[in-house]
Amino acid sequence: MVRITIDGLDFEVPKGTTVLEAARRNGFEIPTLCYHEALEPIGSCRLCLVELGGGEKGEVVSSCTHPVEKDGLVVYTESPAVLQARKMNLSLLLARCPGVKCLQDLAYSWWVDSTALPVLGDYEKECILCGRCVRVCREAIGKEAISFTFRGVDRQVLPPFKQQPDDCIGCTACAYVCPTGAVKVTEEEGRRFIAPWKSDLPLYFCDSCEAPVTTIENSSSLEEKIQETGLPPGSMRPSFKTGEREPEGTGSDPEKNADEEMLCPRCRRRRVTESIARLPREKQDRSWIKARQGYK
Repeated sequence: MVRITIDGLDFEVPKGTTVLEAARRNGFEIPTLCYHEALEPIGSCRLCLVELGGGEKGEVVSSCTHPVEKDGLVVYTESPAVLQARKMNLSLLLARCPGVKCLQDLAYSWWVDSTALPVLGDYEKECILCGRCVRVCREAIGKEAISFTFRGVDRQVLPPFKQQPDDCIGCTACAYVCPTGAVKVTEEEGRRFIAPWKSDLPLYFCDSCEAPVTTIENSSSLEEKIQETGLPPGSMRPSFKTGEREPEGTGSDPEKNADEEMLCPRCRRRRVTESIARLPREKQDRSWIKARQGYK
């Protein structure tokens, strides 16, 4: 453990903890847009700025990328230098994407005048170039379906050649981590559409209730990862209810084990509950513990 002082209060945190994590764990509010717990921090939005040391030798840094390595680090989360830089960065983001609600909420919370700078972008533009979607695709999913393109004011996040990316598996992780809702996901007629990547992918359906579960590509990717862990193949068996010919032996069968069917989370939980309820009383308690661990 190492000691850190945040706005005059002393705390102990594990060595290597970032300043942002240390501050949030102890109740200090520091705004972020590009930061996400599941991704490597890059500090690109510049809203999480803090001042180290204070005074004339104070240094303004991004708190999400600065680790606490030794005792005695002094941090100021709302010094004049921090507030000035934070408000300026937020004003620049608002000038580029004036219609984004999360930016408007941050501007209200931090007393930023939304009219301080002339509007440079379209009110319909929602992408703030935080990079979350690009990073989650590469770091968490292991794909590179999208990336940053062009430079300066023309910078965008796009798939290769602005066409439907071959690497996209329709997992919707990009939409999940997007802070502004710029990544839109719709499902119609057995297909999943992800804008603005132009992804158009067929869906698998639940063998029990026929609700959409995931895309064929995502299921195949999960199956590959499962096999890499040494688990038996077929634990993510598809249902082939997408208009394609159903291979022999893969149709819905009420006598199948839950792990042999493509089930939505709700039906899978119900199937597990029914299976445990049929067990002898002395075995149910242990089975419930295992079920809770696997289906939180």
